[in-house]
Amino acid sequence: MSETMTRFDDLENSVHQAYRQLTPKSQDWYRRACKSLVAGVSGTVRYYPPYPIYAQSGMGSKLSDIDGNVYIDCFLSGACHLLGHRQADVLAEIEKSKERGTLVINPTYMVELAEKLQRMIPCAERVRFLNSGTEAIMSALRFARAYTGRSKIIKFNGIYHGMDDQILTGLDSRARVLGGGIPEASIAETVLLDFGDLEAIESRLQQEDIAAVLIDPTMHHGGLWAQEPGFYQQLSKLTQQTGCLLIFDEVISGFRLAPGGAQQFFEVTPDLAVFGKAFAVGESLGAVVGRADVMAVCDPSPDRLPGPFAFQSGTCNDASAAQAASFAALTQYEKLGEAGEYGRLAGLAKQLGDGIQQAFSKRGLPCQFKTLGPMMRLFLDDGPFNYAHLSKISKKPINLFHLALITEDVFTLPGSNDFFLSFAHTEQDVEDIVSAANRVLEKYDFSNVLAI
Repeated sequence: MSETMTRFDDLENSVHQAYRQLTPKSQDWYRRACKSLVAGVSGTVRYYPPYPIYAQSGMGSKLSDIDGNVYIDCFLSGACHLLGHRQADVLAEIEKSKERGTLVINPTYMVELAEKLQRMIPCAERVRFLNSGTEAIMSALRFARAYTGRSKIIKFNGIYHGMDDQILTGLDSRARVLGGGIPEASIAETVLLDFGDLEAIESRLQQEDIAAVLIDPTMHHGGLWAQEPGFYQQLSKLTQQTGCLLIFDEVISGFRLAPGGAQQFFEVTPDLAVFGKAFAVGESLGAVVGRADVMAVCDPSPDRLPGPFAFQSGTCNDASAAQAASFAALTQYEKLGEAGEYGRLAGLAKQLGDGIQQAFSKRGLPCQFKTLGPMMRLFLDDGPFNYAHLSKISKKPINLFHLALITEDVFTLPGSNDFFLSFAHTEQDVEDIVSAANRVLEKYDFSNVLAI
């Protein structure tokens, strides 16, 4: 074993020891949970070594675990709680929804929610609700294929679009599928290209067999390598010229960059868009919105226009609590947008990145960061500042830094390298996170282990 790896193992053991001392009840519950739940959790990303914390509750920008620790929450349940935990208006609307029951067929409330989406989202001429972002992506791709009569989808390396087999490929800079159980046939119609390469995109579109270009405009999974607005506008023109559709995956960007999402932020209107996460602030609800003629493919009524039909349905699409939470959240986003709060929140993210970068720099340690709206990503490297390079560096040091932050009362999810801020976060929260980062770097020697 190399000296660097030995030093890293020693550092990891020190951080793990501090983590275990802080979270003994979580460790006990982890052992119990493993006897019923696979890896003691309900989803792959919820696990991290040596074991995950088990949360008790959340309030505002804070998260409490079963050991009584209170953290500044920068994970926000996978970016769902853009308004912070237990936002008063959201809880009040959910309470009112109980009068309708947990699930009733075709509630009028769904119409009001769809109308609000139409007012806020540029491309939302028609709306369909679903249970999750993954279902929404799956349905949007089906609509695009039905509408165009084509089968292939362009997806970009480094971007994640949910759990469907056909898009669990190319999640890094290599064209690989994520894990087993995904047949080659499932990804045969998925065309992988590099994000931002308009020349390659144009060349591939000219073959005229592409149903849609699917894009997360934030490139969140790859590290927030968003392009300038002109890129998205040019991409829109290219798709129009070649008869395919442009689909914005706004599960991350939706309502986070602006009340009208990435479409408002980048000043471009796609053909279809998909929403989740902050859309229902923790409740299970997604949406596909888009052009009326495209969305008409899922219209089962006798008055529908002639053309192809694409099936889409879901048992809990009208869940009362989820629609209530979404309606209240969207109302808040509109108000926050009018009050200029999106700019304040983006400023806090930049302040956070600057502060943590300075904490590393003053100790002679490399650190770069990217921000987009209220999101921030760290890169513990001083090489070229681009996706091609930084997607290949080891994730072990940054994951250990995130775990060490938990021991200093800041919850970020090791393995994700995300810092998500909510409208409940304050400047004091950001200062406290930076102070926590400084304490981590005082306690633990990250020098000589960043290049493993």
